[in-house]
Amino acid sequence: MVIIGDLHGGYPEILYKIKKFGLEKTAFIQVGDWGLGFQHKELDIKVLSQIDKFLREKENHLYILRGNHDNKWFWDHWDTFNLRNVKLVQDYEVLEIENQRVFFIGGGISIDRLSRTPGNDYWPDEEIQFDEALLKSACAQGIDIAISHIAPKETWPYTFDPIVLNFIVKEMAAGKDLATDLENERQIMSQIYSYLKAAGCREWYYGHYHESHMEERDGLIFRCVAIQEMYDTK
Repeated sequence: MVIIGDLHGGYPEILYKIKKFGLEKTAFIQVGDWGLGFQHKELDIKVLSQIDKFLREKENHLYILRGNHDNKWFWDHWDTFNLRNVKLVQDYEVLEIENQRVFFIGGGISIDRLSRTPGNDYWPDEEIQFDEALLKSACAQGIDIAISHIAPKETWPYTFDPIVLNFIVKEMAAGKDLATDLENERQIMSQIYSYLKAAGCREWYYGHYHESHMEERDGLIFRCVAIQEMYDTK
């Protein structure tokens, strides 16, 4: 199982590495911000179809999580794209991958949302949606691995970096409160964390923060993957 970091449209480099290293019969999990929605829908669907064909040649599979820099429309309609080896994973979905029960939860806030154009390069429904009923159902049979775009407050990063602080100040000038919104989304992830920990989760992979970082908390390994990073969980 290979975890892939945020791509922001940089998928050709990942495909090149898969071919270069002769990877086959491998499950690739991308943690969000693939960049779906930044061009015409027909072009994105065509690219996904081409990637699907490429993966089928070596019996590889790709699971893509929804990030904040992705148009949720693709996840709402992915089953109409006739893909076999590419799956756009739904929030709160649990899949059995390499004999592991893997839980997925996407979404997040774009810190530069005020400078983006809704429907063009920003989608107001980008944020994580908390659904306790779906969460309880997902955890009922136990969870081995969690995949998310953002992280709970219990793990890194613990503070706002200078880039985030800059956007917080910009939103304050516009009468908005980015800081509170960011704190609230981490709190939501913490609620999810409490359920997953109780369900036996041992590993948690996430992206969004664009750096590599690993730490352990209460026996659970948290691993943030950097942009275009490919991390083998074995």
